[in-house]
Amino acid sequence: MAATQGYAGEPRYPDIVEQISHLQIQNEHQREMLRFSTSHINIGDGPLQVRGGGQSAPCVIDGTEYDQCTHATQEVLDAGGNVVLTHPAGVALFHPQHNHWHQSAVALFEVRVGTLNGSVWSYGKKVTFCLVDNDQTALVKKGSSRTYFECNATLQGISVGWGDDYHQSTEGQELDITGAPEGIYYLVHQADPDNHWLEKDEFNNFAWVKFRLSRQGANPKLTILERSACTWISCGSPSNP
Repeated sequence: MAATQGYAGEPRYPDIVEQISHLQIQNEHQREMLRFSTSHINIGDGPLQVRGGGQSAPCVIDGTEYDQCTHATQEVLDAGGNVVLTHPAGVALFHPQHNHWHQSAVALFEVRVGTLNGSVWSYGKKVTFCLVDNDQTALVKKGSSRTYFECNATLQGISVGWGDDYHQSTEGQELDITGAPEGIYYLVHQADPDNHWLEKDEFNNFAWVKFRLSRQGANPKLTILERSACTWISCGSPSNP
């Protein structure tokens, strides 16, 4: 569906880039899980702002049923904070165990064999907890207040210069690599895989980490070999190792 025009004014688009950090393998219930911390960082000209609304109804997201779901809409603002464009942004859903609202299809994680274009060994599409301002980057004046900090259905987002971080212990921050043979692998992180967001740059939503998997004894070992390049802004974020 095409974006709709609102008030007159030059739209200021967000630009979300990704960061991967703190990879490790954990044995969980006889499964080998690759766990990782990730960040969405907004280096654009305007906030990523997503608003839920409309009638709530049950839905199924990636095979899981939810009782309360509603349409999500991205709002693109001008310099004065007016909404000048709107765009369909997937589904907002209420997670009863976490007692707050999530957004659908925020990120795609893949483990690829040998090269960035290698076969996919494992993958998962992330339903985020919520979009909030967590960590400041160099774009933000020290001591600035957060704009987005609540996980509700009404309004979520990431301000310019802020990052939304997810620790490796968080649900969904893992991929099953049980039985993967020794060799070279890439963990690939793509933001907005279903293209729900209008952005300043639609081609920089990827980050990756190249690692070697070895097996000596019962426990697999992970050695990081290389990382995708980061911008000077994302390299300076607290989540960047």
